[in-house]
Amino acid sequence: MLPQYLVRARAWWFNKVPLSVTLALLLVDGASLSFHAALAVVLIVLTVCAVGNYGYAVNDLYDVEEDARAGRHNAAVALGTPRVRQIVIASAIATEMLATLAAGAWGAGLTIIELLLPLAYSVPPLRIKERKWLGIAADALAAHVYPAALALLTVKYFEVSPISALMSGCVLIWSAAVGVRGILSHQLHSVERDRQGGLTTVVHEFGHLPFERFIVFALVPIEAATFVGAVAASGGGPILWVLGGLYLASEAFRTLQGGFVVTALRPQGQSYLPLVEESFYKAWGPIVLAVDAARVDLSFLVLIPLYAWLFKPHLLAEESKIRSIARAFRSSAAGPDGTA
Repeated sequence: MLPQYLVRARAWWFNKVPLSVTLALLLVDGASLSFHAALAVVLIVLTVCAVGNYGYAVNDLYDVEEDARAGRHNAAVALGTPRVRQIVIASAIATEMLATLAAGAWGAGLTIIELLLPLAYSVPPLRIKERKWLGIAADALAAHVYPAALALLTVKYFEVSPISALMSGCVLIWSAAVGVRGILSHQLHSVERDRQGGLTTVVHEFGHLPFERFIVFALVPIEAATFVGAVAASGGGPILWVLGGLYLASEAFRTLQGGFVVTALRPQGQSYLPLVEESFYKAWGPIVLAVDAARVDLSFLVLIPLYAWLFKPHLLAEESKIRSIARAFRSSAAGPDGTA
């Protein structure tokens, strides 16, 4: 019954939820896995699921003609407009209820603003998705800044772990950088489909290269620095720093080795660029943070197989990458003549 009320579930489940899990575990790292800590993480994830379903349903409801021109699947066409309207209303109610349970009055008030953003983004005559930078800002706020702000409020509301001003600042700036990078990367990928659908984005106006450079030389450094700042503010243990360092080492190897490509900015791929993928957040972040949190409470280790089961495609993709890195490393160590 439930799948009939889900709109593009794979999109928000595999792309939005892992970042929220990573952030939630970062915020509770250093505390025990008490009932309140577990409830906080669960409510954050469920709220993100509900608001993701709401946002995609609203978007499909008002993108029927655009999606038809671009040849994209649209839930309003597949399920019918009345059904999608029901999904929008049900998802909005679920989001508001879950956010209130998660963070009280502050969560409820913040979520009212959040629910208005997809409407402003998609519904005529405002439809700010067609207003370039305003659309980018609205998407980043709705998809990334809101979940981050809700996570901060939830952890504070349940008094799971102290949240410093430094932590809050780093998390909010990080989420904004991730959000802007995410929508720009999407527009870089969908430039032709957007043109077919009649949507003009900033990429059409300024071209690919300026935004690739903006992502690589501005957004990614801001994102990395603020995430490291959040880790430092959380008081993460040595395991977190060691495993994070290993990930950075693998990124450096793939960049310098020369045989790897990345498709985060160009669908056809390009020479590897460090940190432009979100694989740390989507695959390794929850696992690394669960291992680090286990130094205080071993119960956190239970989250590792659970996450691996729920997000198996991300882990399988990372397993393939690890095999590729191992082969490339052996090849480099052997030298051009095949000997060590």
